Amino acid sequence: MDEDLLYQAIFRRKSVRKFESSPLDQETIASITSQFSSLTPMLEGIRTEVALMTSEQVHGLFKVDAPHFIAFFSEPKEGYLLNAGFMMQQLDLFLSAKGIGSCWQGGPKPTKIARAASGLEFVVLMAFGKPAEKVHRESVSEFKRDPMSKITSIKGMDDLLEPARIAPSGMNGQPWFFSDGNGMINAYCHKAVVGSHMNQIGVGIALSHIWLAARHERRSAKLSISPGSGNGPRRYAYAASLKLT
Repeated sequence: MDEDLLYQAIFRRKSVRKFESSPLDQETIASITSQFSSLTPMLEGIRTEVALMTSEQVHGLFKVDAPHFIAFFSEPKEGYLLNAGFMMQQLDLFLSAKGIGSCWQGGPKPTKIARAASGLEFVVLMAFGKPAEKVHRESVSEFKRDPMSKITSIKGMDDLLEPARIAPSGMNGQPWFFSDGNGMINAYCHKAVVGSHMNQIGVGIALSHIWLAARHERRSAKLSISPGSGNGPRRYAYAASLKLT
């Protein structure tokens, strides 16, 4: 994927929930599915699968009325939910950059028959199609997000952390906190009895924005889920580290 294209889309993307009923043309669909094999994983060694689905193959609460869906399947290994968010956000940004509406779907899931087509565990869905509403924000001021002071104790790294601050998450809950230590950005995921699944995916989304910002600055960024040295607030559980060079 064109990483600079994805980086630029971070500051304009929005969740689109109103779609035209007509499907995208086959050429556009082919250009989207061709990106599935080029997604960069956050963690190596986790088998994943990305599949195109129709509206008829998806059901569940809060399903948006969209003509197309992308389903993410994964081997259930340590960090696989973070990895799912990290990889799928690249598609979200790609769709936005191409003027195609998209929206993360936390409640719906593929039908039993559609899930059976993959030998991996279903993780999350994304709806997409021709937007029937504005597909881009005009400026960063339109993002309704917490200020930087609420999500990090790190000073002097706004160029990397601002993209994470405006990342999408379930109900815009921003279930993350970032601290520094030993040359790393340590990411923490909000503890939750309900919603932990989507919170971890959300942290993966935020980390993908930091990774793209680092790449934009021509810096190397390596992610891991090994314990770091930072200390997050008590309401957070340790999630991952990102080392910059």
